[in-house]
Amino acid sequence: MNSERARATMAYLGLALALAAAFSASLALGAVRLSPAQALAALFRAAGNQAGPIAMIAKLRLARACLAAAVGASLAASGAVFQGLFRNPLADPYVIGSSGGSAFGAVLAISFGSGAGALGFSAIGLSAFAGGLAATLVVYFVAGATRLRSDASSLLLAGTALGSLFSALVSIVLALKDKDLHQAWFWLLGGFSGRGLPELAAAAPAMVIGFAAALASSRALDLLSVGDEEATSLGMRPVRTRFIVGGFAALSVSAAVALSGAIGFVGLVSPHLARRLVGPRHALLIPAAALTGATLLVVADTVARTAFAPIEMPVGAMTALIGAPFFIYKIAKGGLGGTR
Repeated sequence: MNSERARATMAYLGLALALAAAFSASLALGAVRLSPAQALAALFRAAGNQAGPIAMIAKLRLARACLAAAVGASLAASGAVFQGLFRNPLADPYVIGSSGGSAFGAVLAISFGSGAGALGFSAIGLSAFAGGLAATLVVYFVAGATRLRSDASSLLLAGTALGSLFSALVSIVLALKDKDLHQAWFWLLGGFSGRGLPELAAAAPAMVIGFAAALASSRALDLLSVGDEEATSLGMRPVRTRFIVGGFAALSVSAAVALSGAIGFVGLVSPHLARRLVGPRHALLIPAAALTGATLLVVADTVARTAFAPIEMPVGAMTALIGAPFFIYKIAKGGLGGTR
């Protein structure tokens, strides 16, 4: 146990340093390049409400890096939860339909318009948040997750089917309202342009609650990872546990997608990378996955806005370029294996 804790401590330290380096790069890189000393000095000036273009640039970049880190951490932690819940290494925040529902809600708001936002969300963000939660509930009820007999496979299949349905509905809406195609396309591929700390403040409570619930359920996830029969023999009710834990994870995912749009692969890749560092115990895995996801998305966002400047690429395209080769490599090396 001591060696496990020492290993985890070293892993957390390394991940924290990697996240700090990603933040530094995010602050320094852009159309106006800053040295680390310039970026730090500009942030202090911005904190003191001192005017100046460099201070404003650093402040905007810091806000964007915070957005990317929060979304990446939420998606990655939720991915670790879903992989444990379903005992499936391919499970991620999109597998039970929450991302598809969020995308459909956002596209409806973009294409047909909606009223004013609420709870700090814009109208589009609020529609995405509501769509993600509604989709998750539909998946659970269709799959029978509230009845006495249910299993992880039925939830995965129901989520996949509902995701395909939402994808088709999004295509139909965009065909009917093609004037909004460009805005919807960038939203579906994800990004942080035009968003700042007020939007993060609106989404933060749901993401924090989801992360806290994930940590609190780490013991239950460890039991579910060895099978429903073993978990039942130890007094757990797997159906109820999946419904409650999955619901909190979907809450976090819906808030993240409402903030950033649909960004794939972060919730899929990050838990696998973290598992190699700290092992399969969810009490250690979930925080490590969150740090990994935060770093990954800050780096992806920095690349998206600097690689082809002044054109900004969708962040989701950058994460796909990272995630797809990773899984091709894993499959070529002999498969993904299990979650333990």
